[in-house]
Amino acid sequence: MDSVMRKADELDRLVGELVTLDEQRVGIGTKLVDLEHYFRKAGYPELSRRALDAFVTRYLGRVLELADGMRE
Repeated sequence: MDSVMRKADELDRLVGELVTLDEQRVGIGTKLVDLEHYFRKAGYPELSRRALDAFVTRYLGRVLELADGMRE
């Protein structure tokens, strides 16, 4: 029974870590969108594109990848 309780504690810890990582990821995505908007309005299309590319390839791309994995 002790080993089951240890594994349950590990599960709780890992879920907590995932929540923290998810919150950080959402914050990073929001910052990338804000930067893209800022650079576009400021007239720096190359920097706007970099922020958008990072958002699409790293942030949004990973979200879609995870969603595809859930469908399998």
